[in-house]
Amino acid sequence: MSHKYKPPHAQPIISSYFQVSPSPKKHLGKRNNDPIDLTSDGEPEVSIPPAKRLKTTGNAPSADPQAVEPGPSKADAWRYSPNQTKEGSCATEPRSPRAQKNHDKLKRILLQENNSLSRKRHETIEQHHSDEDHKSDSDDEELGNDSDPFEALSALASLSKAKGKGKRKATTTKTVEPSKTRKKPGVMGPSGRTYTDLELQILKLKEDNPGTILMIEVGYKFRFFGEDAKVAAKVLGVIAFMSRNLLTASISNSNTWFHIHLKNLLNAGYRVGVVRQTETAALKKAGANKNTLFKRQLANLYTAATYVEGLDSVDELKQNNAPPFMCLVEEKKGNSATSVSIGIITICPSTGDVIWDDFEDTGMRLELETRFAHTKPAEILIPKKEQLTPATNKIISHFSQPSATGASMRVETIGKLLVYSNAFDVVSEFYNEKAHHKAASENFKSGKLLAEITAFPQRVVIALAHAIQYLSEFHIADALLETKFFTKFATRAHMLLAANTLTNLEIYRNEDDGTERGSLIKLLDQTKTQFGARLLRHWVGRPLVDKQILQDRSDAVTEIIEITSDRLLSLSGLLKNLPDLAKGLCRIQYGQCTPPELAVLLPAFDKISKAYEDVQGPNSVGLKSHVLNDIIASLPMLKEPIKDILGAVNLKRLKEGPKKSIWTDWNKYPGISDADMSLQAIEIEIDDELKAIRKKLKLWSLQWKSIGADDYLVEVRKSAKLDIPHDWILHSRTKDYARYYTPSVRTKLDERAQRLETLQIETDNAFRSFLEEISDKYYSVLREAVNQLATADCLLSLAQVAVKHEYNKPEFMEGNGLDITEGLHPMMAASRDSPYIGNTVKMGEGSPINKIITGPNMGGKSSCVRMVALLAIMAQIGSYVPAKAMKLGLVDSILTRMGASDDIARGRSTFMMEMSETSEILHTATERSLVILDELGRGTATFDGMAIAAATLEYIAAKVQCKTLFITHYPLLATKLESKFPSKIQNLHMGYMAEQRLSGIREITFLYRLTLGLSKESFGIECGRLAKMPENILEVAAEKSAHMQADVEKRTLRARSTL
Repeated sequence: MSHKYKPPHAQPIISSYFQVSPSPKKHLGKRNNDPIDLTSDGEPEVSIPPAKRLKTTGNAPSADPQAVEPGPSKADAWRYSPNQTKEGSCATEPRSPRAQKNHDKLKRILLQENNSLSRKRHETIEQHHSDEDHKSDSDDEELGNDSDPFEALSALASLSKAKGKGKRKATTTKTVEPSKTRKKPGVMGPSGRTYTDLELQILKLKEDNPGTILMIEVGYKFRFFGEDAKVAAKVLGVIAFMSRNLLTASISNSNTWFHIHLKNLLNAGYRVGVVRQTETAALKKAGANKNTLFKRQLANLYTAATYVEGLDSVDELKQNNAPPFMCLVEEKKGNSATSVSIGIITICPSTGDVIWDDFEDTGMRLELETRFAHTKPAEILIPKKEQLTPATNKIISHFSQPSATGASMRVETIGKLLVYSNAFDVVSEFYNEKAHHKAASENFKSGKLLAEITAFPQRVVIALAHAIQYLSEFHIADALLETKFFTKFATRAHMLLAANTLTNLEIYRNEDDGTERGSLIKLLDQTKTQFGARLLRHWVGRPLVDKQILQDRSDAVTEIIEITSDRLLSLSGLLKNLPDLAKGLCRIQYGQCTPPELAVLLPAFDKISKAYEDVQGPNSVGLKSHVLNDIIASLPMLKEPIKDILGAVNLKRLKEGPKKSIWTDWNKYPGISDADMSLQAIEIEIDDELKAIRKKLKLWSLQWKSIGADDYLVEVRKSAKLDIPHDWILHSRTKDYARYYTPSVRTKLDERAQRLETLQIETDNAFRSFLEEISDKYYSVLREAVNQLATADCLLSLAQVAVKHEYNKPEFMEGNGLDITEGLHPMMAASRDSPYIGNTVKMGEGSPINKIITGPNMGGKSSCVRMVALLAIMAQIGSYVPAKAMKLGLVDSILTRMGASDDIARGRSTFMMEMSETSEILHTATERSLVILDELGRGTATFDGMAIAAATLEYIAAKVQCKTLFITHYPLLATKLESKFPSKIQNLHMGYMAEQRLSGIREITFLYRLTLGLSKESFGIECGRLAKMPENILEVAAEKSAHMQADVEKRTLRARSTL
């Protein structure tokens, strides 16, 4: 083969690299030259060309004539094969016998013969992908797969040459093979073009996951397709556009933005699935399927209730009130068309709290409503609509509507409701599977947990089975493993506040804007931890009715207020700056905890375990309160578990994040050792290449250069005019520098990327195994310590509130009385700068147990009766109260009927709401209840309302005999009932002063003081004047009021004279 001569120091010319084809030329009209053919018919199969057009060196000619001599093909300068040795290439120089012996010895240590990760040193170079091509499918949707665009270019060039030459055949390299599959007729899409492979994959994913918004990983983005793209555009504010056959939208895959967008979709009520690529670019490139589409599958599934945020995530609406998930099962009771028995199980995946209950309910479903009001589930799993009664469907529909804060309850349905025997099999399988785990706790191995489940009511077992099946889809069913942390919703030790009582007394939120501002929980919550805040919320909604437990809690608050021990001071300091340990334990249990999160949790638990190292048991603590002694004594029990966990990891490296180097014992996870040794071996070979390059270029201080994401580049000064081998691949150049890849390093870099990803897989598996070990061995003891700290946080919070507002300790007595001296409405008193007027109320213990309260509108009647109820609640959760003194015989329920509201969604008018709530009170009240009725009967005609009010209070006084506060504007009713039950009913009114001006206008001054006797007027006209109603209207109203009053009095006198 003839070549043109190139002088040793002359500029290379194009003819030195390409050879004129001997075949006859065929002119195509538009151009005289044939396309340049980079392949040869006679060549054997070669490697796939790189994705990025790489340049040959041209800035420095080779000193070796053979180094620039063109080969037998036109494309030799564009192709590299390590099987061919070139004199101009920078091969490793021969070592001395001793150096070679040491080198071989090190390689034998690092690369075992049976190491499956070892690769052959000499391989054919595969195509070079850019960073995006490594990660994603081709952005060219016309191709529809992950193939390199240069493969298509190569095939196109060959095809063009075949057409142009007539007799020439298309190239037979591997790059053509993918095109064979594309010759099959494709499915036509709405755009009039066939669906790409990627589009068909997406359509299959959507078909397999109906009703789910899919976030699909495509390269460095998460993409939405079809209807999902419309949702993303609406909720996330991103742009949706047509791309070939599918509407699409995309977001960044950065971790921060991913979770922000995910939470926005979940808060909007959607079920979201995250689809990820299940094979990495480097490992795929090394496999037989390197030219096929990336495999993708559903990796995670989320709803608002099942999404567990990271420890560093702060959501002001949910940080102390994580949304729970509820499963409900209903069974009709006998032949009744409305009464039912209901079993529920409620799980909070973020905290691990599990609540269950089995109860009977009436046609109004007030019991179910109460449980919804307390737990506020973000998601509920129920049988199909036809399997539930209409009343239950109505209340579920009501709570699934958006609330004032925009939150709503998501409803999922059970495909086929399990019978008890099948449900028990599901539950048994779940717990037995855990019992066979090698690190299972003794409770699992002994069968104790399963025995506890067996004792649950049948409806609860059915609900539990469906909850296990449903939550398993989200990989968070482990929240149900520790049954000793299950809590029954209603117990004999607690009072249950009904839904309307929570609303009327503003326990959790105010009635103005639905927020916590001005609520009882906002006043009492001075907790330092999130898990403590959640427990306090539980306390406030379920006051104690067990006198001994209540007294113990109250005594603990007293001892904290007095603070005579350093142990209590250190307990308060211990709670400061603690992370959400309950959430952290759940993330460990679900395998979602990250190394930095674990690096936050472990020091916190270590700090707790060392706080009271000298304590050997409750008796050694030395405090008066056994509640506080038990709390402090439980903390040193963490010492050994935390020591074992910390001994397995390097805490400093754990904070940094990489999972490879966090272990103290590498033998525990041999897969990591093998993968790391294999990686070190290839990096040693790369370092050897650097030594050879230094010798070749005589640059003894040369180091590898990194540009962006590209590593192991050789950077040389142009001014040095070095002899650069012709097969080096130019990466980039500047005014002063040129950077190159050497072919052998490029091969090793591909292999290094594969081994890096293998190492990453091994480290991920090891870390998941470590989290599972922590959960199986230590979850119970860690969770118990968190619960004790939560109790301590609540007690300290109650003590802090008492000291801040100068509250006093209530006294509990055996009887059924209630005696409040100068009591204040807690929220109003705390929010006012001016002094708040206190009131004294005595019920029972020698005083009538029923009080009828009358008085002017806006005179403070409702605030006064609310004060009584709120002080009773505060006392029975163990808090001090805003009163000079308080004596209380424990109440077992606080029942209220206040305000005027309707419920159109459930078909209830204002008066129907009044009657329903009153009916429930009459059916559930006992002699130890506290009942508040505010203006009963005002929702209907005057005489009908008066008759209902009189009959109700008469029934309570004669039959129920409970403590009752009854507000009314019917003075005739009050007079008659007091005269009929003089020892049981007493009339009180809110004090006022009325003065008549010279103009004839009567002016009223409210005293806000509860006073003996009956108020004969309500002063409605004066209230209208305070509301700025027109004076002429008020004058007419006053005249009509006087005439009506005189007419009634005449009729009354006439009726009496007739008798």
